Amino acid sequence: MLIDSFGKNPDARRSRQTRCVIIGAGVSGILMAYKLKTYLQDNVEFCILEKNSDLGGTWFENRYPGCACDVPSHVYQYSFAPNSQWSKFYADSPEIQQYLKDVCHHYGLARYITYNSEVTDARWNEEDGTWSVKVGRVSTRVFYCEILVNAGGILNNYKMPAVPGLSDFDGPILHTANWDDSVDLRDKRVAIIGAGASAVQVLPAIQPTCQSVDIYIRTPSWICPPVGLPPGTLDNPVYTKDEMRRLREDSSHSLSMRKDMEDGFNSMFSAFRKGTPEQENMRQTYDAYMRELIKSPDLQAQLIPSFEVGCRRINPSAPYLVALQRPNVHPRFGNIVKIQREGIVAAGADRVEGKEELRAVDIIIAATGFDTSFRPRFPIIGRKGTNLQSLWESRPVSYMGTGVAGFPNYLTFLGPNTPISNGGLMGVLEATSDYFIRLISKFCREDVKAFDVTQEAQNDFSIHTQNYMKEMVWSGACRSWFKSEVDGHITALWPGSSLHYIQTLAEDRFSDYSWTYRRNRFDYWQNGFSWIEQPESDPLGLAIVKARCEMATLPREGADWSFWLTEAEALPMSKNDSGEVEEPDRRKEIVYAVV
Repeated sequence: MLIDSFGKNPDARRSRQTRCVIIGAGVSGILMAYKLKTYLQDNVEFCILEKNSDLGGTWFENRYPGCACDVPSHVYQYSFAPNSQWSKFYADSPEIQQYLKDVCHHYGLARYITYNSEVTDARWNEEDGTWSVKVGRVSTRVFYCEILVNAGGILNNYKMPAVPGLSDFDGPILHTANWDDSVDLRDKRVAIIGAGASAVQVLPAIQPTCQSVDIYIRTPSWICPPVGLPPGTLDNPVYTKDEMRRLREDSSHSLSMRKDMEDGFNSMFSAFRKGTPEQENMRQTYDAYMRELIKSPDLQAQLIPSFEVGCRRINPSAPYLVALQRPNVHPRFGNIVKIQREGIVAAGADRVEGKEELRAVDIIIAATGFDTSFRPRFPIIGRKGTNLQSLWESRPVSYMGTGVAGFPNYLTFLGPNTPISNGGLMGVLEATSDYFIRLISKFCREDVKAFDVTQEAQNDFSIHTQNYMKEMVWSGACRSWFKSEVDGHITALWPGSSLHYIQTLAEDRFSDYSWTYRRNRFDYWQNGFSWIEQPESDPLGLAIVKARCEMATLPREGADWSFWLTEAEALPMSKNDSGEVEEPDRRKEIVYAVV
């Protein structure tokens, strides 16, 4: 473990054993561990610090009814570990977490994870070029490392609604990211606050068994048809045994399906520019789709957004629109005024000022999402005592979402202005991890003490990004977690497509960093022989060359829109305690007919 074997002695790395701490055992943290083990296990000692009792990140924490990924299962997976046995088109939270467990088991990554280890403080030591990472609040431990990778993600700090009187409510208050399975919703009067991604999933899941459901909608969302399914499909299809068998036995068919889905996501980017024919066509398509599902003209006027498609995150959830029209569901569009002991007080349906209505309920569900300010939950202290919490209090600014000026040897997944919703996501994460491997390889091989993004490069990136965003639908007149305010800076998205991000990282703009060396920067040349002549004299140099040849996210001439997806050995199916192959949970989803 890093806490013991590393100690405080900075000379421990002179043997080229660099120490790396990864924060978070979710999708990004597990991916980073896999890449370090694959490419740098002889040069980097690493561990993952996970605050929870199990791995999975958001797929461990989010277990509300209906919780699932809103992109198809077959593209929400690592390219090197394809799972041919997803049970449904959209995998639910437990199945995704099991996939991540299977990846850790198959690739021997579980041993690097330390659970119940919440990071409470991280500080840069300029003198020896290390980070000290404190774990725990009462009984504490300190881990020392040269490289700190924050893979904690942005959707991991849930936010309760800022409504007066919330604590006065007599009944249970649930948050979708902190679900209590002991609370029975059957035959209860339930209120859902929010209409974002979690609300559109939880409503159709609970509606059939609740006595009534009030859902408070401040800002509607565009609801789209699912990518990769035939027109008119309203449910979440379950793969048949024959389909799963073919995916398992025919790797070329499996790859073709995955690439078609990924291409579909990456082909949408032109539609996110204001005023383009693609944007207008998408708007007409989604408008017609929603009108077909929503039968009431009054509801159409309330639920079909007036802002551009993509200004807020798009949700593929026909069942949500169907459930909204069930007799026991009551959409409420008036602003919530307060919460009191017996229920919720909100503006009436006609929204006349001063005309308020109390709706009595038994249970409140807060589907109000997360703190998406990017501000870290714990102090991260960089150079000159600068706390990243303070620096990002009003407006988070980063360098390409991967690092921050003044915070040396600090790398972050999905930081401010990365392509969280610009196209496919998994290729973005893999490109980020490959980029970090190339950075860390240079760090190890050239005996670097510290690399730090220059302030000039970060400023230029920020200026370019905000200028670019003026032409994008994300700057439209909507409330969205993509930005700080309705007309505020776009903080969550990349100035380009997902493929543009992947290409940009592949260019290795290392001149945008300042580099501090422990010795003469050319000392790593050693005896003057190349690895071509003497491979044993520069094994890391040779390893870097091999890694660049193997990295799937480095585009080559003729690359297609899903070029990093190639044939790979399928992840072995899960086995139970008896050693038998477990079939995925094949329970049917509720099929919703158009009302």
